Amino acid sequence: MSPKIFSITDREELRVKMLDAGFELIKQYGMTHASVEKITQAAGLGKSTFYNFFSSKEEFVTGIMEYQRDRVKQHFETLLNGREKMTVAEGKEYLKLIVFSQNSIYQYLTVEDMEKLRRASSPECVTPDDADYDQREAQILHGLLDHMEGVRQDVDLHVVANLIKIMAMAKVNRESLHTDALDRTLERIYELMFSLIFKEDA
Repeated sequence: MSPKIFSITDREELRVKMLDAGFELIKQYGMTHASVEKITQAAGLGKSTFYNFFSSKEEFVTGIMEYQRDRVKQHFETLLNGREKMTVAEGKEYLKLIVFSQNSIYQYLTVEDMEKLRRASSPECVTPDDADYDQREAQILHGLLDHMEGVRQDVDLHVVANLIKIMAMAKVNRESLHTDALDRTLERIYELMFSLIFKEDA
């Protein structure tokens, strides 16, 4: 039996349907227990359809990361709405969205999940061992901050990147922390980060 041929529109609709269904399952059960069978059942598709789009569950999870990253980029463009720069308040809310959003898959992944993704050579799981790691981080941050008002001239991009990573690591390792104080702790780190990014009078 020959594989089903999908139009470009059909493929994108089915891909998004699976990504959305898969993310909801990962939120509920975690990456390990969100099986391919559960993902396709939740999306109302046959199991074989999954492999028309993704070669493995790791590639699928990477697809969710890319999908969410693209949506965050689109939100950034919507906030700018043709302007050169967004306000300080908008900039702060956008930076919070990156780590605090309930729609970010990272807070539902464990350290073991991230290691599986790294072993699968996922491009979304770049490690500090990669030659262009620091440069890529600096470029991304510079690109964001360049479109925000009130940014300090002396902002240390590596310190800001470290604070973002510390918050992401706190989400992944939340079981090792005082979970009842996690949100308050993250808010304090954000206050510190904002003081390093934005001018005092901004």
